[in-house]
Amino acid sequence: MSTYDRAELHAIKAQAATATANGPRYEYASVANCGANTPASPNPDDLCTDAARYCADNTAQQGLGPSVRLFRRAVNDSGQPTGPWEQYGITCFPEDAPGARPGVTMAMVLAAFHDTDFAVASLHIQPEGNVTLVTLPTYFELKWPTKGFQPDEVDAVDPTRMAGFRVDIRPRLKSVVYVYGDGTRERTVSLGGPYPGGDVRHTYAEGGSFEVRADVTFAGQYRVNGGEWIDIPGDVTIRGTPETLQVKTAKARLYTR
Repeated sequence: MSTYDRAELHAIKAQAATATANGPRYEYASVANCGANTPASPNPDDLCTDAARYCADNTAQQGLGPSVRLFRRAVNDSGQPTGPWEQYGITCFPEDAPGARPGVTMAMVLAAFHDTDFAVASLHIQPEGNVTLVTLPTYFELKWPTKGFQPDEVDAVDPTRMAGFRVDIRPRLKSVVYVYGDGTRERTVSLGGPYPGGDVRHTYAEGGSFEVRADVTFAGQYRVNGGEWIDIPGDVTIRGTPETLQVKTAKARLYTR
């Protein structure tokens, strides 16, 4: 099945606009590229993972999707159908498809995802009081604030931004980079934890004052009208709230009595 680019879609619409009585006339429609979808399906615009996956890794010039199937059927001079719906292609430019109805595009979803009020992570550090010792394992635990959307919380997008559709955005945890302030950092998917079981810990070789933080990279998913969750391409990294950690040196002294 042919995949149509934006220029080819515009050419089809231009040809349809100048059709004469002597040439064929068509009615056009587009539906989500899902299952056995046709214009006669009960919910032809319901999206699915396959529709998004078809355009995955595309650039904006190649079309971000989600993909739609292109249909047409012959009509007479009065616009009455004289033949069945026939699929003639697929496109990753749903907004440019002949006969397209208003719908949710990946460009709209990406804009909403990047506008999400993501939660900004902070750190709980042990030993308590943000003071530790050289050579002593220091434990770090990521904490989420009450403000903002943390992983797996759902943000309902204003329908006026989504052609009237109800779209939800769900941030997902992709990775955390713990910045230890001494030139080292650690990438993981762990949120760490307290002593003694926490798996995010660091030992400082020298004393001093260090600014530490946890930078979180969010992936995302979206759904339309309560449908299935669909992955959003790309990710967003949010710089964490910095904490100042004092690393002190311990000196042993001998005393006489």
